[in-house]
Amino acid sequence: MPEIDILPPRKTVHRPLGPIPHDESSNAGNLAILENIFKGQYRLPDCTFEKRLFLVYGDQKTIQRLRTIKRRRRESEKPFDCLQWILPVPALFHLKMNLLYMISKAHFGGQDKDQSSLYDAMNFWGRKRISRTKSEFHALEELIIHSYKARIVAFFWRHMELPSVLGGRQAEDDLEPVLKSLGFAAFIDLLDRISSQYSQSHNVDFVDDELHSHALFLRHAQTYLLLKYGIKHGDIGLIRRAVDRCTIYFHGSGQSKYAYEMLYLQRLLANSTPELQKAILSNSLVNLRGLSNTWFEMDRLVEFHNGNMKNLFHARRGSTINLEQLFKNYALSSAYINNLREDLYQIFNLRKNNEQTEKNAQRDIVAMAERLSVASVRFRAGRTIRYPAIDATAIGALRIASDALPKFNSVDCLQGFSEIKAEALVEAENSNDGNVQDFFILEE
Repeated sequence: MPEIDILPPRKTVHRPLGPIPHDESSNAGNLAILENIFKGQYRLPDCTFEKRLFLVYGDQKTIQRLRTIKRRRRESEKPFDCLQWILPVPALFHLKMNLLYMISKAHFGGQDKDQSSLYDAMNFWGRKRISRTKSEFHALEELIIHSYKARIVAFFWRHMELPSVLGGRQAEDDLEPVLKSLGFAAFIDLLDRISSQYSQSHNVDFVDDELHSHALFLRHAQTYLLLKYGIKHGDIGLIRRAVDRCTIYFHGSGQSKYAYEMLYLQRLLANSTPELQKAILSNSLVNLRGLSNTWFEMDRLVEFHNGNMKNLFHARRGSTINLEQLFKNYALSSAYINNLREDLYQIFNLRKNNEQTEKNAQRDIVAMAERLSVASVRFRAGRTIRYPAIDATAIGALRIASDALPKFNSVDCLQGFSEIKAEALVEAENSNDGNVQDFFILEE
């Protein structure tokens, strides 16, 4: 990708807000929250809201509510009341979570002999905290990434056994001299070509359901890895490419809420100036270390803030200090206390690693790859499985062209629909309650 798409390394300055004693599960509560933040805590004058644009990030529910109240109040006389200074933007960590759950939903499988399913990999490796309906984020992410790598290795072994490579020899000892002769760059290039070959539908004969599921998994997981890599390295070009794919995937998998959000984000980026496009994507990332590969999602920063608050509450809460007092004392100072703690550790030469440790999965990946290479990734005409994976690309493209995009243009752009009908359709599509994430404010 062009260098202009990669954000230069820099440390992000962030300041937590104080307590906001309002319920964000209603439109009235969100209005009170906006007033608390911008007029109560930021103390911005009314003239600020006439020419400035504030980017507001959050999960699907928060963004949908902000769009609703902004649409209903757009004819208000005062600049603050009409809310045209707000630009709601879907946050990337919640996008990552929903993409991960989409992959799990499409490839989880069940109790049969299908080695292309996540259910089979989960039981083969003995992984815990994972189920079809509810899984811990890190456990599910680890399972999907390791499964992706195992499939690439299995397909690599299958490729190396071809007569054009080894002349029909299949012994492990025969592979070693061939791999040594490739060199590092050639070896990585070979893996990339194998990954691209099996993640494209037109290169695989799909009368074999199990092989088809393997190829679909590579395609879907590759998009997640693309988004994860783009976020970590601050590459907004890769993030933009991943968002394009997610727009199709969510429509193909039936996740109507985030399918709508992706169309909204696509319209937001397409109708913005290049400067605003870059502001929307770059401000969705933060970097607390200032390195080129330490970027992460802004809505994830609040999760870290919540973790710091929980630690402070656990350490300080007692019979004389209640929860309300702790919020007032530590909501604004939690980031300062965390930085002070790190400086004290450094002064006294103490090491404290807060990052989640990852187990070396080399043996697991090799064992799975060897098992898959025996039969699962080899073509067998007419093979069927009980839970075939869905082709989110084909289904999603068809739904977008035939129904979703015309409906989105009619509802969101208000072409051919009255205001009441448009709001009713949007509310109906997003009526289910869920965990509502606090939104975050950045000004460009």
